[in-house]
Amino acid sequence: MAPQAHRLSIFSQSLDRAAFLAYFLGAVVPFVAFAFVLHQFVLPDLPEGPARQGLIALTVSVGVLSAAAFLVLRRVTWQTVGRMRGDNERLEALLETSGRLAAAPHESEVAARAAACALRLGRARAAFFVSGAAGAPPKLEASAGETALFAGLEAQLGALLARALDEGRPVLWGGDAPERFAGAVVPVEQVGALAVVAAAESPFDPADLGSLATLAALASMAARRAELADAQRNFFVHVTDMLVAALDTRMDLQAGHARRVAELANRLGRELGLDDARRQRLHFASLLHDVGMLRLDPRRMQEPKANRQHPTLGFRMLSPIQFWADIAPMVLHHHEWFDGGGYPDGLVGDDIPLESRIIGLAEAVDSMTSASSYKEPVAHDEAVRRVEAGSGTQFDPSVVRAFLELERRGELA
Repeated sequence: MAPQAHRLSIFSQSLDRAAFLAYFLGAVVPFVAFAFVLHQFVLPDLPEGPARQGLIALTVSVGVLSAAAFLVLRRVTWQTVGRMRGDNERLEALLETSGRLAAAPHESEVAARAAACALRLGRARAAFFVSGAAGAPPKLEASAGETALFAGLEAQLGALLARALDEGRPVLWGGDAPERFAGAVVPVEQVGALAVVAAAESPFDPADLGSLATLAALASMAARRAELADAQRNFFVHVTDMLVAALDTRMDLQAGHARRVAELANRLGRELGLDDARRQRLHFASLLHDVGMLRLDPRRMQEPKANRQHPTLGFRMLSPIQFWADIAPMVLHHHEWFDGGGYPDGLVGDDIPLESRIIGLAEAVDSMTSASSYKEPVAHDEAVRRVEAGSGTQFDPSVVRAFLELERRGELA
């Protein structure tokens, strides 16, 4: 839509003041000087007649034309500035949204962010992200602005969506009486379309459509990226389940150990205030903390020297895989002790990743209390006492405090 016309006083804006000053110095002052010379030195020597009247008329005409030229220049300048401001606003919105779309984790988030940006780009009343095939009613994926408008425009949008998808280009409608609304439907390749609704008296201009087409291209790429990320996450979830099952088969004395450790670690992570992303990484690291056992000779698994190799072996297995690269250090250091007495690197205190410290406590608790442990299990109260006694030596005191708080609330029994 075209930018609003400038309606303020000519002295109210710095651009106006600069233009008026340039006009005053470059045109008004020379004209006044010319008129003064004409009045003082030329006109007194001219007799009354057509020549005198013509010279006066010419001088007045030059002054009027000069003033008119200034007003026209001012109008053209403000129109140019308005277009530049609109272009800058659209570019700013696209750059900001480009980053937000690239970071969107799911297709639904891509749709929501694209609709919000479309509302801003079109300076519209409402924006909708819709999907659907030709001949089918449009499915509303996300909306922004006056979302209630969708119900009244659904049938119209369905026909326009089919046309936009079929032609592969934006489709405009409305803008003339008696239409209440003007709008545009812009196809989003392989995903759906953006529908933008504005007031009928403010139709879309080419710059608006160009920006919306750019947004649609960004949204299409972001949606495909999010779809691929979802597929990758789904793949690695299933691969993780397969590895955990293989571990349970390999370590029949501790079947279910990894899942129990993950459950307690998740509770501890939440109690310690880890955000969703860190808790997700903690969950996968907990499930795979003993994955290095798959590389050990089953006949030597109970040998302390051989067993101590499994964190390093697990790290080597996980670190080359991009999706698991950030959890590999958590696996490597889950047997470190807070006082430096652990392995494989003898790290101390905060040099040990927090997730590793959480996994270390959770694994110790399960090893102490599980009937499937290779050691004789102890009662829950005894395990709590041992954890508390190990604060500052084997275990991080902050993780122990979180564990004891969960115990106090009865969330561990």
